[in-house]
Amino acid sequence: MDLQIGSTLGDYQIIGILGAGGMGKVYKVRNVISDRVEAMKLLLPDLANTPELADRFLREIKVQASLEHPNIAALHTAVRQDNQLLMLIEFVDGVTLEQRLKQGPIPVPLAVDYIGQVLNALDFAHAHGVIHRDIKPANMMLTPNGVVKLMDFGIAKASSDHKLTMTGTTMGSLYYMSPEQIQGSANLDARADLYSVGVSLYEMVTGKRPFDGDSQFAIMSAHLEKTPAPPVTLDPRLPQALNDIILMSVAKAPDARFQTAKAFRNALSNAVAAPTLDAQPAVAAAPKRGKRGLWMAIGAVAAVVALVAVIELPPRKGIKAANPVSAPAETAQPPAPAPAASAPVSVPSSVPAEHASVPVSSPASGPPAQAPATVRRQTAQIPSQPASPPPQPQPQQQQPQQPQQAPQSPAVQPPAPAADPGPSRAELQKAREALTLLSNRAATVHNSMQSLQQSQAAQGYGLGGQYTGPAGLMDTYLRGAADALEAKDLAASKDFSAKAERQIEILEKLFHL
Repeated sequence: MDLQIGSTLGDYQIIGILGAGGMGKVYKVRNVISDRVEAMKLLLPDLANTPELADRFLREIKVQASLEHPNIAALHTAVRQDNQLLMLIEFVDGVTLEQRLKQGPIPVPLAVDYIGQVLNALDFAHAHGVIHRDIKPANMMLTPNGVVKLMDFGIAKASSDHKLTMTGTTMGSLYYMSPEQIQGSANLDARADLYSVGVSLYEMVTGKRPFDGDSQFAIMSAHLEKTPAPPVTLDPRLPQALNDIILMSVAKAPDARFQTAKAFRNALSNAVAAPTLDAQPAVAAAPKRGKRGLWMAIGAVAAVVALVAVIELPPRKGIKAANPVSAPAETAQPPAPAPAASAPVSVPSSVPAEHASVPVSSPASGPPAQAPATVRRQTAQIPSQPASPPPQPQPQQQQPQQPQQAPQSPAVQPPAPAADPGPSRAELQKAREALTLLSNRAATVHNSMQSLQQSQAAQGYGLGGQYTGPAGLMDTYLRGAADALEAKDLAASKDFSAKAERQIEILEKLFHL
């Protein structure tokens, strides 16, 4: 049966061709009664009379009908038309992740989100005894709203079905098949799907498949014998935790992989949190160092201002006659602080011009040691007797200033408290481990919330405040604990962790975890 666009088949009008596979062809159709757009899949004409494939198509219909989940394309109905079996499936408007990958690798947060939705679908399917067996980006449809729908259960197998797999045959797409599928194992379980998910995630974050080859044999041999290159060697920016999760998911032995889709999903949730917890502090560390440097700079400026004030203030109080002598060249020889003392030149207005002549000649004549005492008496009289010139006031006045500089010097060194060793490495490691365990519990809570949210959304409801309130506080406190731990503030980290744990306990009770 070769249908053309515009033709009708029963109550359905063909409005487009969506694709074709080894077993059937998929059309975009419109129900002329309900006007709803759907996808219609039918068995290829030359295979319709093949009992084995017809039986497989019927099984696909039954499997798809048993799975109602927000991340699985829903089966609407199945009909017979002109002795032809038709599947009417939910039409998903979007692109496959295979098409999206043609643009290049997918950013880690988005890739983890998309794979997390696929794992939600598989968790549901596996719980209902269904193994997909053909997981690959081409069977993951991405909507414009970011929702991923798992498609094509054409070779899916129910755990109770013992007739579908034939000895010596291999199902699934070669690049994504698990080693046990390649070997034709008749006892496939959920871990085969999880291997394919790991291969898909590898490709999504690196842009390359873990195994490739110039022949089918080379690809199959690689799945069976070769170890894939770690994703971080292809993109060093990838989080190490994500790298480890991907390598675990594509382990050769099923026992070495994640055992359930839920465990895989939880690990990914923590991997997204872990880079955030690990990367955020690294990003935040720069501002912290910058702020520390800023406070040091402010402290240094304050210290300089204080020193200048110390140097300037004494001459303003009583040594106004000393300032005019800074003009002649001979005054360049007094002690080093003299230039600072000569800076305030506002006092000559109150000192007669003849005062300048005494200091100029006195350095050359070498005044006797008792001159400073005379200076003190004269300088005390300057405000009321401006005609009395004080000889050489600078040496006597500068010396009280120099000892005052020493107490100010510590102000130039604000980082002194950094000498505190802080918490030990063992204490920090223990706190990190405790925070990781807490994050795992939080991830489990989030997964339960996501399932509930999807269930509520299907009925047109949202989550109540009894869930969203504690969840928001939980996430805030966990971020605070991670930031404080990165700053090595152990007390603050423990306080945030304790607050986060209280919110987790509230949610665990709500979800009976």
